[in-house]
Amino acid sequence: MRRIGILGGGQLGRMAIEEARKYLAELEVLTPEYPSPGSELADVAHVGGLDDYEGILEFAEGVDALSWEIESVGVEALFELERRGKAVLPGAAVLEAIRDKAVQKGLLDARGIPTARWLILDSQPEARPGEDSLSAAAVELGGFPIVQKTRRGGYDGRGVLVLGSARDEALRGPSIAEERVDFSKELAVVVARATDGSTAVYPCVEMVFDDRANLCDSVLAPARVSEASLKLAQELALSCVRALDERAKEISARGAGAVGLFGVEMFLKQDGEILVNEIAPRPHNSGHFSMEACPSSQFDQFIRILLGLPLGSAELLRPAMMVNIVGEPGATGRPVYLGLEAALAIPGVAVHLYGKREVRPFRKMGHLTAIGATREEAMERAHAARGMVRVVAE
Repeated sequence: MRRIGILGGGQLGRMAIEEARKYLAELEVLTPEYPSPGSELADVAHVGGLDDYEGILEFAEGVDALSWEIESVGVEALFELERRGKAVLPGAAVLEAIRDKAVQKGLLDARGIPTARWLILDSQPEARPGEDSLSAAAVELGGFPIVQKTRRGGYDGRGVLVLGSARDEALRGPSIAEERVDFSKELAVVVARATDGSTAVYPCVEMVFDDRANLCDSVLAPARVSEASLKLAQELALSCVRALDERAKEISARGAGAVGLFGVEMFLKQDGEILVNEIAPRPHNSGHFSMEACPSSQFDQFIRILLGLPLGSAELLRPAMMVNIVGEPGATGRPVYLGLEAALAIPGVAVHLYGKREVRPFRKMGHLTAIGATREEAMERAHAARGMVRVVAE
């Protein structure tokens, strides 16, 4: 029985643990909060900071392989674990490149992978970039509006802001500015890569965002784009993973490189060009549909990789739509789930609840997936089910 350690105790860890139960594995988590979605299901839960150097080293002593479900973990501790011979998947150098958006974007540029034009904004820790800095950035990027992103720590819509003028109140701290891309769709591809270099590439999906909360609202698989675009998106995602692996091997000979799961978000421009937006080195919201729609879900692949097992199939068995279940506007407190019975009575609908103890407006509390014989049937079922489910406060 192999012992797996996961840094983080959120819903991604929870779903990975649920999937691991069919294998002989013991799952331990390090989490800053208890109870939490993942810690309640883990065999062992350790409470501690995800950037605590000594805490991570101590946690890792008792596991055979280590990974994470969120990028804000102590990378220096991961490098030290690699020096000690511990299996860290993906490698520490991969996380180091991805968690700083300026480094990530620079890697894409260096490898010739298309991405939006960008530059580093002149800002100090805890300070906002000045009007002169924003104006200069806008000139170089083709004019306002521009998109400001914090270099580190952005997650689920946080750390991203569209600026319409130099007088807008910008985000604090080191950040980058990007041109605002005129896109027709937001796409994503999840790639699983094993230690032997083999890969499983999930179908390209179409993401729709909720502008109110700047969160992914729904995911449709496969995306409603041409076959050529579907193929190109998968090729670009693979190129990103290969680029990360090459860079990681250059930095750390002992590290595993790009081994694990990678969610690659992209923009499909009006003219058909596809630009890579961001990469996440972990299970990704855009891959949740795979739990019902593919022989091997993204969480199954995650566990297989950590256990040293062969990758599963990422084939899409039936079209699917995933919809996030979020807290109602104004809902704060202990959650109450309404309409689950009606939603689950719809053929092809499955519900996954994350077990969070407190609901807040637009907080992700779970998701539902609907499969169908066609995209249209999957969409119809998903929208009908979503209309029945509400998460309110007790």
